[in-house]
Order: sequence, then structure tokens, then C-alpha cells
Amino acid sequence: MAALNSTEVSKGEAFAAGCVSLDLEIGGKDSRILAIGAVRNDSGCSFTHNGSGMNAALRKLDRFADGASFLLGHNIIEFDIRHLRAADPNLRLLKLPVIDTLRLSPLAFPRNPYHSLVKHYQDGGLKRGRINDPELDARLALDVFREQRTALAMSAPDLLAAWHRLCVGDPDGQDRALDGLFSVLRGSGRPTGAETSLAVSRLLDDRGCTS
Repeated sequence: MAALNSTEVSKGEAFAAGCVSLDLEIGGKDSRILAIGAVRNDSGCSFTHNGSGMNAALRKLDRFADGASFLLGHNIIEFDIRHLRAADPNLRLLKLPVIDTLRLSPLAFPRNPYHSLVKHYQDGGLKRGRINDPELDARLALDVFREQRTALAMSAPDLLAAWHRLCVGDPDGQDRALDGLFSVLRGSGRPTGAETSLAVSRLLDDRGCTS
């Protein structure tokens, strides 16, 4: 395991400052959005809404997210984004790249891939002190992301290079933020296929059969 690089951690903090963490509460019967919680990581300011007037609230959420560099959430790709797009496909925030802390957890914490904050890995729920509190969950996702960045900064360089190439499938689209995260942690852009093969070969050199 590599030594913790304070410069990389600091750069990671600066990178993360541009995100908005988001969590939704969804109705079990009709899949409608019941409540919204969002937190800007740069200021700590939050946006919350529950009850009626959800269409207007989504427009306010859009304005709240203006200027953000990416969206963050726990299971946000398969859950929150899907419900936001169904509710209003014209939201500007849907064009932002996304980092999903649920998907990062197995990389950052391979021996405990769903992390101590996670309540149910099956649905990506987070442990929380109160029931149905999207703002609290959004803040918990920021805490998880901070711990993930610290853990990833301690990973072997070849392992980070392999993850950078293999986990970033759309570096010009939804994965732009994930690409940026790995670039900041590694101090280098996404590796080529050949560079990735060399990194994987070095990782497996004394751990597997070459044939």
C-alpha cells in the first residue's frame, strides 16, 4: 500500500468542493418523489423539500445546483438520477457528470465494500439517525466520499491506474467527474490500454500464472 500523499488528499478536497450531494425519498407505491435533500460541498448550504409543489421544487433544485461541477450520491446512478429524469427530463442538473459512492466503495474498501455507514447494500441505503431524512443522507454521502478519497490516495499506483482505465467508460460524458477524480489522485490523465496492461501485469506478476 502506498503512503498517504497529503498533496493528493488536498487536491482531492479541492476537486470535491465542486459537487452537490443529492438524495431523494421515493414513494413505494407510485415511485413519485416525496422529498429532496441536497447539499453543496463548497458552502455546506442545503436545499430541502417535502410535500406538495414538487414540480416547482425541482426547478429550485436545478437553480441550487447551478455552478456545480458534478453530482454525488449513494446509489445515485441507478436510483436518484432515474427518478429525476422521469419527473423532469429537462432538468439542467441531469447534464452534470455523476460520482456514485456506492460504486466507489468496493474499490476504496475492498475488505468491507459496503462500508460502516451503509445500512443495506442491496438498495444502497445509508445508516441514519432519523427516518426519511434526505438531507442527512446527502451529508452522509459526502462523509463517505471523503473517506473514499483518503483510502484511494493510499492505493498502489498501478492499481489506481488500472481502475482509472477500467472504471471510466465514458470520460467525455457521465464519467467525466470520475475521470477527474482519478486524474487528481494519480496526477495523470486516463492511461492508455497499453499502459493499463503493463500496470495490470505488474500487479499480477507474483500473484498469478502468466499462461
